[in-house]
Amino acid sequence: MRLAVNARVTAFSMGGQQRVTAEILKRLGAVDSVAPSRPLGGVRGHAWEQFALPMLTAGKLLWSPSATGPVVKRDQVVTLHDVAFLDHPEYFSANFVRAYRAILPPLVKRAAKVVTVSKFSRRRIAEAYGLDEDSIEVIGNGVGSQFRRYDRTEIDATRAALDLPARYILLQATSDRRKNLAGALAAWARALPRLPDDLHLVVSGNLARAHVFGDHGPIGDAPRAKLVGFVADEHMGPLMAGAETFLFPSIYEGFGLPIVEAMACGAPVITSAATATQEIAGNDALLVDPMSAEAIAQAIVRLAHDAALRSDLSARGVTRASQFSWDAAAERYRELFRSLGAEL
Repeated sequence: MRLAVNARVTAFSMGGQQRVTAEILKRLGAVDSVAPSRPLGGVRGHAWEQFALPMLTAGKLLWSPSATGPVVKRDQVVTLHDVAFLDHPEYFSANFVRAYRAILPPLVKRAAKVVTVSKFSRRRIAEAYGLDEDSIEVIGNGVGSQFRRYDRTEIDATRAALDLPARYILLQATSDRRKNLAGALAAWARALPRLPDDLHLVVSGNLARAHVFGDHGPIGDAPRAKLVGFVADEHMGPLMAGAETFLFPSIYEGFGLPIVEAMACGAPVITSAATATQEIAGNDALLVDPMSAEAIAQAIVRLAHDAALRSDLSARGVTRASQFSWDAAAERYRELFRSLGAEL
């Protein structure tokens, strides 16, 4: 049977899960991408998925790559990146939590296979839904070709294009509170008196729906901090490569893709000793308590003053990032789909 992809979300927006889907799909070859004729969110989106999608994919194996899918369809592979909506419902809207709490239990139990992206997420999914861990497939994410070491000319071109300071720590965050922007800004404020005067904080990510974070006011008010917002692919790699440190103190991640992307660019990484981030970073990053502004600040200060440690983490990070391959991930998916009867 043919493979169909549930593109309700991925066809109309681009976030972390959508990027994962796009990387896998471009390596699988021809598949049937099925989406509504126009973007549908909320109740209407779920209704299309539950009632129209099963009919549109009858006789096909369906891959639902973004956590939801039609409950009635058994010939289905569901990729569930994490269960953050269960572990931290306070970070989501009440309607979002209600919808996922209703859909996920029957969906993961009826689907032919559940896939996730880390051992941490596999453990939490199994615990949450009473599944055997061995029944859940772990297929990790990869690193895109744009994430690599760059030469000084390329880094300087991006620095000029984005009007960046010569020395900077890069923080990647969004308006999603799990990304811990407020905690990172608090840590930056604590660290500042102990940092070189020419070292700045650069914040990348889409913050369009969040203008104020905690007591710090608008991001532009943070001392020696610059918001660059969404960064195009052509500049993201050089932006990471030019950073003295990559800061990613996320509170909750099912994987933490920016960690290995920054490592591939040679940036020393500070990330969280929590959820999947410590699993993905291993011993090749500085791990901190994401709930402690002082712990994050101490790590920032340590790396700012220790060039040898930065060099060591940079080299080790590049090696670790090489273990994460989109080609390998796509091949794992291809083997799984074939084992369930799909022709690829």
